[in-house]
Amino acid sequence: MMLKRYLIVNLTVFFLLIVYGFTPVNSYLTSTAVVVKVIQDVKHKKPNTDWTQTKPATPLQTRDELKTGEKSVAVLRFLDGSTIRVRENTSIKVYADKVGKGLKKNTAIDVGKVRFEVEKQEEEDEFIIITPTAVATIRGTTGLVSVLEDGTTLLSVEEGIVEVKAIVGAGESGTVEAGKTSFISQEGKVNIENTSTELLNELKNSIRTNERFIRLQTSGGTFRVYYLDVE
Repeated sequence: MMLKRYLIVNLTVFFLLIVYGFTPVNSYLTSTAVVVKVIQDVKHKKPNTDWTQTKPATPLQTRDELKTGEKSVAVLRFLDGSTIRVRENTSIKVYADKVGKGLKKNTAIDVGKVRFEVEKQEEEDEFIIITPTAVATIRGTTGLVSVLEDGTTLLSVEEGIVEVKAIVGAGESGTVEAGKTSFISQEGKVNIENTSTELLNELKNSIRTNERFIRLQTSGGTFRVYYLDVE
């Protein structure tokens, strides 16, 4: 099943890249992920370029950055089928490194919220999320990461298990199971508690886009402009 899904995802990525005029030179290193959905204000950039408006089927290469504005969402799909939903007012950077026979995928979140739906990783593969205060190792897990302005990290797990470790201060670590939320402070403290009702609702709603659209009639035809309703 994993192999079948991997092949389908790679064929989809290849098709999108060819249709939209991009040629993968080394898919593992240059095509880290593909933006499969864009709602409203989403931009991306390479290390030495300015911000560019993001469109569906845009490939993201290692070290590319992406950010969302107010009431905006971007959905990214990685080559292994894993998906992240970048919520509004969020800034991330994606990486992919070939290590031996495996692929180490890394999403760095500066600020904002990201829902992750990570496929079960092969033994030699790795999917990591890094924030200013923590690193989370994810394998076959769904959940939500929130990074506050001061760097404090909240990680709520819906399914599976996530290993977290503070990368500042005390450097504490812990295991976050389904139904639990970890709080990683600026001091490097890791507190794990039952997920509150408020966070459970946020976790549930993080998969939704509350997508709306308006029709615009132009000389070139009728177009739909998508936007997010207030959540």
